[in-house]
Amino acid sequence: MAGPDNSSESPGYGTDTGDNHLKSWFRSLSPTKVDIVGDFTGKERFAIHGEALLAHCLHAMKVDFDYGFQILHAVHSVETLLQRLHDRGCNFHVLWFNREYQLSIPTETPAGITYRYQLTRSILIEHFAHAQTDKQTVFSLVFPSLDSNSFAQYLQEHHPHFFLGSNGTTPWWTGGPQLLVPLSMLYRINLTGLHIACVENLEFKSSRAFLLVASPRGAQRPLNGDTRSPIPDTSFMEDNIQHRLGGLAKTHSLTAREIISLYSLAHVLANHALDASEGNEIGQHVKALLLQLVFMRHYNVSSRSFESRGLGLAFGSAANSFICSLYEPAQRILGSWSSGPFANSTWDAFDLFDGRLYLALLRSSHNIQLSCALHEEFIQLGGLLEQLCGYDATAKWPVDLTNTDGEEARLKISDPQPNQLVPSLSILPFSHPVLDKYLTSVHLRTDAVISSPVDHKVHKEMTHWHNKKPIDPKQPTKAPDFWARRRNQRFMADIIAYSASLTGASGKIIEPEIVVVRGSVERSRPVSRHALNKGKKQANSNIPLEISGAQYAQKEAERQPANRHALNKGKKQANSSIPLELSGAQYALQEVERRKEAKFKVKSLAIITSWEKRCLEFSKEASMVKRYLLVEKYLLGLSSDHLSVIGAEVSLYLCHILRQIQGRYNPDTLTHCHVLAMLWSRTQETAKMTMTKEVHTLVNRVSKSLELPHYKIPALLSERKLPFEFLDIASGGLLPPGKSSLDFQLGFCGPFFERSFDSAPDPRVPFEPDAWQRRVLDAIDENKSLLVIAPTSAGKTFISFYAMRKVLEANNDDVLVYIAPTKALVNQIAAEIQARFSKQYGQEARSVWAIHTRDYRINNVKGCQILVTVPDILQILLLAPSNAAGPTSFSRRIKRIVFDEVHCIGQSEDGIVWEQLLLLAPCPIIALSATVGNPLEFRDWLSNAQKAKGFDMEMVVHSSRYSDLRKFIHDPSPGTYEFEGLKPVERLPFPGLDSDCENPLPFSFIHPIAAILDRSRDTLNDASLEPRDCIELWKHMTKHKNGQYQVPKSLDPGKMLPLLQAVKKSDVTKWESALKDVLADWMLDPNSPFDEVRNDLRGERFARLSSTYNRPESIESPPPSQSGPMVSRRSIFSLVTDLRSHGALPVIIFNYDRVGCETVLRELYDTLGSAEAAYKQHDSKWLKKLAGFEEWKKRRERAKTKDTKIKQTKKTGSRDEDDDGAMSKGDRARDAANREMSVWDSFDPEAPLQQFSFADNTKLTQEELNTRLKSLRADAVRPWIRDALFRGIGVHHAGMNRQYRQIVEMLFRKGYLTVVVATGTLAMGLNMPCKTVVFTGDSVFLTALNYRQASGRAGRRGFDLLGNVVFHGLHPHRVFEIMSARLPDLRGQFPTSVTLILRLFILLHGTQNSEFAANAVKGLLTQSRLCLGGPDAKMSIAHHLRFSIDYLRRQHLLSENGVPLNFSGLVGHLYYTENAVFAFHTLLKDGYFHDLSTSNRSREDVILEIMLVLSHLFCRHALPQHKDKQFLERVHRSPCVGILPDLPQKASEVLERHNQQTLSIFQNYVSSYTNQHLTGMPDNCLPYTKYKVDYVDAQPTPDLSTVLPSTDAPRPPTVVRSPFSALSGFTDEFDTIHELCETVRAGVFLEESAVPYIPMAPKETNGVPWNAYLYDFFKHGDMEALKTVNMIKGGDIWYHLKDFSLILSSIVTSLANFLELPNADGDFGFEEEEEDDELDMADDDKPIFSGEEGNGIRNDVYGAPTPPPQKEQKKNKAKKEVVADSWDDENSDEESEKDTETANHGGDSSFDSASGYAEAPSWADDGGQSLMEVFRNFSVLRQEFEEKFRKTFA
Repeated sequence: MAGPDNSSESPGYGTDTGDNHLKSWFRSLSPTKVDIVGDFTGKERFAIHGEALLAHCLHAMKVDFDYGFQILHAVHSVETLLQRLHDRGCNFHVLWFNREYQLSIPTETPAGITYRYQLTRSILIEHFAHAQTDKQTVFSLVFPSLDSNSFAQYLQEHHPHFFLGSNGTTPWWTGGPQLLVPLSMLYRINLTGLHIACVENLEFKSSRAFLLVASPRGAQRPLNGDTRSPIPDTSFMEDNIQHRLGGLAKTHSLTAREIISLYSLAHVLANHALDASEGNEIGQHVKALLLQLVFMRHYNVSSRSFESRGLGLAFGSAANSFICSLYEPAQRILGSWSSGPFANSTWDAFDLFDGRLYLALLRSSHNIQLSCALHEEFIQLGGLLEQLCGYDATAKWPVDLTNTDGEEARLKISDPQPNQLVPSLSILPFSHPVLDKYLTSVHLRTDAVISSPVDHKVHKEMTHWHNKKPIDPKQPTKAPDFWARRRNQRFMADIIAYSASLTGASGKIIEPEIVVVRGSVERSRPVSRHALNKGKKQANSNIPLEISGAQYAQKEAERQPANRHALNKGKKQANSSIPLELSGAQYALQEVERRKEAKFKVKSLAIITSWEKRCLEFSKEASMVKRYLLVEKYLLGLSSDHLSVIGAEVSLYLCHILRQIQGRYNPDTLTHCHVLAMLWSRTQETAKMTMTKEVHTLVNRVSKSLELPHYKIPALLSERKLPFEFLDIASGGLLPPGKSSLDFQLGFCGPFFERSFDSAPDPRVPFEPDAWQRRVLDAIDENKSLLVIAPTSAGKTFISFYAMRKVLEANNDDVLVYIAPTKALVNQIAAEIQARFSKQYGQEARSVWAIHTRDYRINNVKGCQILVTVPDILQILLLAPSNAAGPTSFSRRIKRIVFDEVHCIGQSEDGIVWEQLLLLAPCPIIALSATVGNPLEFRDWLSNAQKAKGFDMEMVVHSSRYSDLRKFIHDPSPGTYEFEGLKPVERLPFPGLDSDCENPLPFSFIHPIAAILDRSRDTLNDASLEPRDCIELWKHMTKHKNGQYQVPKSLDPGKMLPLLQAVKKSDVTKWESALKDVLADWMLDPNSPFDEVRNDLRGERFARLSSTYNRPESIESPPPSQSGPMVSRRSIFSLVTDLRSHGALPVIIFNYDRVGCETVLRELYDTLGSAEAAYKQHDSKWLKKLAGFEEWKKRRERAKTKDTKIKQTKKTGSRDEDDDGAMSKGDRARDAANREMSVWDSFDPEAPLQQFSFADNTKLTQEELNTRLKSLRADAVRPWIRDALFRGIGVHHAGMNRQYRQIVEMLFRKGYLTVVVATGTLAMGLNMPCKTVVFTGDSVFLTALNYRQASGRAGRRGFDLLGNVVFHGLHPHRVFEIMSARLPDLRGQFPTSVTLILRLFILLHGTQNSEFAANAVKGLLTQSRLCLGGPDAKMSIAHHLRFSIDYLRRQHLLSENGVPLNFSGLVGHLYYTENAVFAFHTLLKDGYFHDLSTSNRSREDVILEIMLVLSHLFCRHALPQHKDKQFLERVHRSPCVGILPDLPQKASEVLERHNQQTLSIFQNYVSSYTNQHLTGMPDNCLPYTKYKVDYVDAQPTPDLSTVLPSTDAPRPPTVVRSPFSALSGFTDEFDTIHELCETVRAGVFLEESAVPYIPMAPKETNGVPWNAYLYDFFKHGDMEALKTVNMIKGGDIWYHLKDFSLILSSIVTSLANFLELPNADGDFGFEEEEEDDELDMADDDKPIFSGEEGNGIRNDVYGAPTPPPQKEQKKNKAKKEVVADSWDDENSDEESEKDTETANHGGDSSFDSASGYAEAPSWADDGGQSLMEVFRNFSVLRQEFEEKFRKTFA
C-alpha cells in the first residue's frame, strides 16, 4: 500500500498574492555569511529542521532511492552531517514536525515511491530516540506541527539561537506551488523572532561551519490560505500478530529489523488472499526478504556493494509494489516502538532494508548456494512467519542448491577487512635531512625518475619579493629623501599626538620612563622622568661608586658656582659630618633627601595658604552639587606633594558637602542612601591619607556613625585649623532606619568596595599587584610562557609593558614582538609604548618601537626592540630566509612574543595564521585574552606546543572585573515629545543608571540570574554578580526554599561576610561562589524553585515589556505651536538624552552594520540640527543677538574702509579735510584695540549652540579642535559626518578614513566627544573608556564573544566605579540570550597547508637547514593533534605532509631534495589566496598565459581574457540569484554581465587536468594511509550515534561472491570510499575532489580546504555560477552598478577590489623578480598604502620604509626615479603600487651566489605524462621570451585596474 499522497496544497499558498509576498520577504532577508560556532552561536543550542535535514542529505550524498532503497546509507548521510557539526562544537536539536512530513519528499515524486522517504523519516526519528536514551542526551524532538502548543512551549524553554531550515533550492524541488513550501516554514519560524538559515548553504571548511544567517525581520503578516496536510496516522493498535510476535521475539532474540520485517510480512500475507500465480510471485519476494534478513546477520556492510542491473525498484515494478505494501504496517509499528512491547529489543532498524542486496537475492533466488547454518536460519525465520500468518515461505526451497556437507571448507571465507589497493599514481622520490625523520612512518612505493634535459630554476631569496632591493651586505643603503622624511615625520607626529590622549589604569596621563640597559650593578627598575626630577636613586646612577661622600661634595660645590660661597661657608661642617665609608652615590642620596625636606617645608606653607583661598572660593558656590564637583576636580588634580599636605582636608571637605546634601533628603529615599554610600566611600579614602589630629577625629566620628571600624592614624601632620566648619553628626548615626551596616553596604556601597585580591607591594611595578598579578611577574622573570585569561579592566595591560621593559633593559639587541588583531590596536599600542618608554641608542636607525602592517611601516623594523604588528606580517617575517640567515638576524633576536586578544585564533578567516604563529614561535610567548570558552583545553594544546620547543607554560586565570557592569533595557514611557534643546544637568556622580529617584525610570534593570535561559552550570558561572545582586539572590532563594531545596544557614551574609569592618570585593566573590553552588543544584531539577526565583528577579516590568515590545507605537499629532522636531521616546535620540540626564555619558553605541551606524549618527545629527534651526528661527534672544552681530560686521566693514582710505592717502600724499583720516596714531591704535577686544570676534553664528550639542566644550578648546581637524582632508569623509564632530558625536567603523577614526578616538578620550556610534572596531582592546555601552539593533554578529568584548569598554579601570550596558531595539528574550550565551570554545584549523609547507622549504633552503628553520618545522609537525580542538592524529599529519610534497614535486615547485624551484616564490607570496594560487600556477606552468600572450589577438582582447580567468580564480563570490527574474532584469538594463562568463575552453581543460591529477594524488594518500594504519579497523560504525553495523558473531562466513551467482555477486569492497556510500553503488572512482572528501572512509583525515584545488563553476558548484563583479568593474569601473546589479554590499566593495589589487601587484612583482629584470634604482620599490583610507590619503600622508628599510625612491613599474622635490614635478608623481606583504633587508653572512642553478637533483625535471608524471614547465621552452610577454600583459592589466580603482575612490 502506498503512503499518503504528496499532492496537497502547500502551506500558506493558493493565491499569487501569497506567493509574491513570500518571495518578496525572502529577497529582503539579506543574510550574512558567518561561522556559526566561532562567529555566531558558540556553545548555544540551535534547531535543525529534521525534514529539511533529511531532504538535503539524501540529495547531497546521492543516496540511492531510485534503483534501490538504501536506508542505511540515508541514515549514515544524516549522521555524517550531524557529526561534522558536533566535531566543530555545535550544540543542536533536530526537530521533526508530523504535519510538515512532506518537506522530506521531493516534488513530483510518484505516489508509489513516497513511502521510501516517509519510512526513512520514521526510522530516523525512532533511531535518534534510541540513541539519545543510550547517550542520556536529548537531541531529537518530535512535534505535531509548527503551531502546536508543545512547540511553543519548547521555544519558550529553550529559545534556540537560530533555526536551520530549507530554502527549497535542492534540485529535486523542481517547481510548482510545492517549491515555496520550505519558504513558508522559514517564514512562520521568522514570526517567532528567531534567526533563520538554510541547510543548502551549509559549508564546512576545516574546523568551521559556515552558513548564511538572516536576522528576524520583525512583525510580519500571517500567510493567507494557510492550509496544511493532515498529520499522518502513526497510531498502533495491538493485534493478534503483534501479540504472537511479542512472545516469539523474546524466545528467539529477534532484533528490531527482524521484528519489523516479520510483522510487516505477516500483515501483508494475512490480509491478502493470493491465487496460485500471484502466490508464486509473492513467494519469491518473501523468500528474498527473509534471505536478506539472514545475510544481514552475517555480512559486513563493506561486502554489500552491488551494481545496478535492470529496473530495480523503479516505480511500477513488481518489486517496488511489494516493498510499498510493507510500508503501512512498518510505519505503524515504528510509530509506537518506544512505548510498545518491543522497546527493549536490540535496535538495528537503521539497517532495515538494503534494496540492492534484496534485488540481487530476488534475481538469484533459484541459484543461491546456502551453507547449512544459513539455511537453518532461513528455515527458522520462515517458520516464525508461518506461525504469525500461516504462510509457508520455505515449502518450495530447492534442496539441491543447498550445500549439505563440508561447505565451509570448500567455500571462500569472507574477509571483513579488504586488502585491495586503488590503482593510483606512484610517489615521486623525496629526501630531506630535516624532514626525513617526520616521514619515517609513511611507507610508500616510489618510482625512479627519468632524467630530463630541462633545467629548473632554483628559487632563492636574493631580493625582497616586493622590490628589487638585493639582500646583500655589500649593497649600500640609501638615505631617505625629503618626501620620505616628511612622511615619517607626519606619521610620528600623529603617533605622538595619539599617545598624548592615552591614559593609564589610574585615569591619568601616562608618565614616560627612561630605560637604561642594566649593567654590572643591578637596578631595581628603570627611571621615570618624574623620578629624575625628584632626585631618586636612579637619577644619580652616573656617580662613580668608588669616590667618597666628601669627594662628591667637593665636586658638587665646583659644579654649582652660584652657591659656592654658601657651600664654602658650611663646607667644613658638612664635610666633617660625612662618614668616609659612604660611597658617592650614597652621599648623593642623603644630600638630595636633605634638600628635598628643606624645600618641602617652604612649599607646604604655600600649599596650605592656597588651599584656604580655594576653600573660600568653593564656599561661595550656592549649588552643593556643583560645589562637590568642583572640589572633587580640585582633589583629582593635586600633585603628590599637595596630597601629602592637604589631601585629607580636601577629602574631608567633600565628606562635609555630602553631609549637607544628605541632610536634604528623606532617610527613606534611595537618593539619601546613595549619598550616604558616597560618604561611606569618601570616608574610607580619607582615612588612608596623611592628616592632622583634628581631621583624624572627624574621620573616626563619621566612621562610627556609619558603623565602620576605628581608623588608626597613618601619619600625623602638625596641627592647624580647618578652613571650614565640619557639619556635626547626630548621636543616632547616619545609616538609614531599619538597615544594618551590612545590608547598607551590600545594597548601596558595592561599587565602592575595595577591589584588591591579596595585593602586596612589589618593587617590580609601581603599584600593589594582586596575587595573580605577582604570579604573572614571576613567570616572566623565569622566562616562562604565559596564558593569562582575565576580564577587561582586571589589570592585564601591565603584563605586556613589564615584558617590554625587561627586553629594553636587557640590552640593545633583543626584540619583543607584540601581535594585535587590528591595525587600530596596532596604532594604539605603538602610541602607548611611545608614551611609556624612552631610550637612547646613539644610532640613527635604532628605535624603541616600530610598526609593520600590511599597508605601512613606521620606524625601522630591523632597528627596533619592540615590533608592533599584525599576525600575517610576523608570519612573513619568521618564514623569510633573510631574517634567519645569521645568528644576529632579526628572527633569531626575538626573545618574547605577546599575543593580545589571542582568542582571535577562533576566527574563521585569520584564525589559522594565529594558530600557525603559536606553533612557529621561536621563543616564550604571552597570550592574553578576556574571552576563552575552553581555557583548560587551550592551555593543554598551547603547553604541548611550547614544551616541544623547551619552554614551560603557565596559565593564570582571574575571573573578576575591576568595575562591575550593570545591564538595562531601555524602557521609556510610550509616546513622543517636542525636542527644544538639551537642558543643563546637575547631578552627583552616582554609579549606575538606577541611582536616581526618577519615577518611572526609563531603564529596566536586568539581574544576571534573571537573564539565564539555559539551565547549565557554565551559564551560571558566566553570570557576574554585584554585591547587591548577591543579596537580592539570597533573599529570593530564602523566600522560595522548600523541604527538598534548602538554603544553608552558612550562606547567611551575616556569617559569610565580615561584620566589624568594611566588606571587600574579594569577600563578596567567595559568597557569590557559594550561592552559585546551591543554585546550580536547583537548576538541574525542573521541579526546583529555580523558576520562581528567576521570575521574581525578572519582575513584572519584564513580563509587560515582553508582551508589548512588538506593538507599533502610536504617533501623536504634533501641537500646532510646535517649534522643534517631534521625537519618539523609544528612539535612539531619546536614549542618548536619557543617558545624559543620568550622567551616563560618554557612551559608545554599537551597531554591527556600517549602514546602521551611519543611520544612527544621522538621526542624532539631524535631530540636533533641526531643533537648532527651529530655535534660531523663533527665539527672540537669538534673533536679537544675531542682529547685534550683523551690526558689528557692518561697523567693522566701515572701519576697514576707513583704514584703506588712510593708507591710500598716505601713498598719494593728499588728505580730505572731512576725512576721518585725520585721526592721530594713538586714536587709531585705541580703535584697533577696541575692535580686537570685541565679543563678536569669537562669535560664529554657524557654530552649534551648546544646548544642541552633546560635545563637552570644557575638555577641549576650539583652537585645539580646529588643530585636530585641520589634518583631516575635506573630502576624506562626507561633510555632515565631519560637522557632526562639532556636536560631540562621531562614527567609527572599518569603512571610515583612518585619520578620521583616529581623530574620533582622540577626541573621545579627551572627553570632547561624548557619543560614538561604532561597529566592532572599537570592541577589540582599544582604549576607549566610557561610562555606558549601548547595543542597538539586532545582528548575527551580536554574539556572546562580541557582546563581552564590546561591553568591556564600559566602566574602564581608573575612570568609573561601575559600567552601564543598555540594550535598545532588541526583544527582551534576545537580550537574555545575548547576556547568558556561553563563550565559544577556541577551535583551530588544520595548520599545515600546502603553501605553508612550501614556505617552510624556502626557509630551510634559504638558511641552509638552520636550527631556527628546523625548529619551525618541528613546531608544526610534532603536535599530537591536528589542530586546536581536533582529534589526535599524528599519522595523518605525516601522510598529509608527504602527499603535499608529492603534489609540489609534480608541480615543479620542489626538487627531490627539497629545493624550492621555479615559481615557488610566487606561490609563497600568494599564500593568502590558497588554494586559488595553485590553479593560477597551473595555468602559468602549463603555458596557458604564454600561448594567450603570444597569440595574434589584440592586447585589449588578451587583457580582457586574463581578467576573466583571474575572476574565476580569485576573490570569488557565488551568485545563487542567477535564476531570479528581477536580477536578470537588472542585469539587462545595466552595463554589467552579472553572471561571470564560462572559463575559456583551454583554461578549463588545463584546470580540469590539474584537478584530476590532484584527485589522484590524494586518493592515493587515503589508500596508502588505510593500508598502513587502518588494517583490521573496518568502517562499520555510524558516525553520530556510534551504532555498529556488524555481523552477529565472529565465525567465518562464506563470501557472498560464492553464495550468489557471478552475475549478481557484490563488487569488491572499497578502500578509499566509505562502505556506507558504496551501498548506493559507488566505487573507488571519484569525479571530483569534493566527492572524495565528502565520502572518504572513516579514520582518515582529509580536509577539503587543505587539498590544493578550487572547484570550478558550474560543474563543481551545483550549477551555481560566480558573480562577475570583478570582471564588470574592470569593464566599466562603475561602483554603483556593483551595488545595485552585482549585489555587493556597499561597505565591502572597496575591500574586495583592494584584495584583488593586492593579488595583481603580487603577481606582477613576483614575475619581475623571477625574470630578473634589471632595475638598479628599484623599479619595483612598491610603496604600501593605508588600506583603510579608501585611497584618499594625500601622497605626502603615505608612509614609506624608513632607515635601512628603503631608499625613499618613488617609482612605478615603467617609470624612473622621481625628480627632486619641485612643485611642478610633485604634481606628476607616480602612484605607488600596493603589495600584500613584505619583509626587510638583512645583512646575511652568506656570500652572494648565482641566482640560477641547475636542479637535476635525483633527476628531478620533466616527466613522461603518459606515466602520470607532470609535464615540463612551459616557461623553459623558449628561454623565457613568452614569459616576458605574460609579464607585460599582467603589468598592463594591473595598471588599468589600478587606474579605475583609484579613479572610483578618488
